[in-house]
Amino acid sequence: MLHHLFAINRTPIAATRAAPHTPRPPVAFLDPLATSSIANPAEMSAVAASLVVSVRAAPARSGAAKISQTRATRVVRAIPPTGRGASVVPNAASSDTGTAIEQLQFLTPNEAKAVRDEFGTPTYVYDLNRLEEQASKALNFPNAFGLTVRYAMKASPNAAILKVFRKKGLNIDASSGYEVYRAVKAGFEYENISLSTQEFPSFFAALVEKGLKINACSLSQLEQFGKAFPGKEIGLRFNPGLGSGGTGKTNVGGPSSSFGIWHELLPEAKALCEKYELNVVRIHTHIGSGSDPAVWTKTSGMSLTLCKEFPSVKTLNLGGGYKVGRMAYEKSTDLQIVGAPVKELFEQYKKDTGTELHLEIEPGTFLLANSCSIVSTVQDKVTTGTDGGHTFLKLDAGMTEVLRPSLYAAQHPLVAVSAKGTSPTTTEKYVVVGHCCESGDLMTPGPDDAESIAERTMGALEIGDILVVEGAGAYCAGMSSKNCAYCAFPKFRHCWARLL
Repeated sequence: MLHHLFAINRTPIAATRAAPHTPRPPVAFLDPLATSSIANPAEMSAVAASLVVSVRAAPARSGAAKISQTRATRVVRAIPPTGRGASVVPNAASSDTGTAIEQLQFLTPNEAKAVRDEFGTPTYVYDLNRLEEQASKALNFPNAFGLTVRYAMKASPNAAILKVFRKKGLNIDASSGYEVYRAVKAGFEYENISLSTQEFPSFFAALVEKGLKINACSLSQLEQFGKAFPGKEIGLRFNPGLGSGGTGKTNVGGPSSSFGIWHELLPEAKALCEKYELNVVRIHTHIGSGSDPAVWTKTSGMSLTLCKEFPSVKTLNLGGGYKVGRMAYEKSTDLQIVGAPVKELFEQYKKDTGTELHLEIEPGTFLLANSCSIVSTVQDKVTTGTDGGHTFLKLDAGMTEVLRPSLYAAQHPLVAVSAKGTSPTTTEKYVVVGHCCESGDLMTPGPDDAESIAERTMGALEIGDILVVEGAGAYCAGMSSKNCAYCAFPKFRHCWARLL
């Protein structure tokens, strides 16, 4: 049974390190099935606090855990061992990749064990502090004349995450009509949601009448909107002719991408707007996920050129796709650096046109990528010999929970934890695979090559030990196979976790 846990108000690791003789705060995991009526995270925190007060502290010894039933909500408290939950030999060079052996992001080894003991595996665990920190960074994106940050909710439509970002002041970028409904159920107003979609919903008119903002992503969508709402305001998503992504599959700009109205079809788009007397108030572009910052900046200038074609435009949405490093050797985009030249472009646009454009951005991966860990169990271990063979670790998770390695050859940190909740003291090389009867269910593909397998150096593991998949916040649970009849695995249910 697959679970979702939600980490809230975690004490920073650095604070506990500063007082080595003070036990780290205990961890309590909450089953939300008894608190499903909670309207927002603040109320949830209040309920959680009342539960924790009534539960005795666990014995002050490494790995100790105590489980209690309180108001029909399961609570587990554990005192983790001293120190950061790092995998073996921090910063040691891995001979197969030339990179450091990866470390746990925010859990400790003992906390990973506590998650498995209480909820089983595989389980998604989210760090609220990191979610809020990333949201704050996005809200501080350099801008000249105002900023709206829209969470690209396709990255993970989890209702708890939606509520966290709503509380932080983010709006929503939806990619389907059903996402719109999901965001509304999480508390967002229709007027705070923007829809840019590959499949125009048949019920779009009802959404627009309630206040939804739509960006037409093709000429046919523009025609449909015009027929239904002549004389209304509309946004246009263009393909500016240039794209950039972490892989070819995440590049959504240029001639190989179907996303948006091709920029050379601008005359046709203008003709349809004139035909239905549509008032174009937004221009939208998005070039890919994991895009090159230099290409992103260049595309921003091209997008401003499109804005000049529609004097009524008041908002330019530049999408998201900011690169996030999951592996130790990968770099992340600094929003302050990439945003500074964009701010200057907006200021120059005002000098040229007299219009102060409002900026919108749509981060997804940037907000979530490193805010989630998946706790899984090594359920089998096999070898194919020493002459050209490999040692394989088989997890009770795989492409059903983390599709990115199989789909994009994405690299995720994989961190070893013993069944006792400690870091292994020796290392081994493994190929890590999932539980599906599918040769493509691979957690360690070769970099940029989903067709190849690669060995990963990590702590030595045996059957029954724990393996934590890091960097699993974005496009993991959101693309998971919840109802995978082919795999014959049960549906997962969503759970909360509170780390106090």
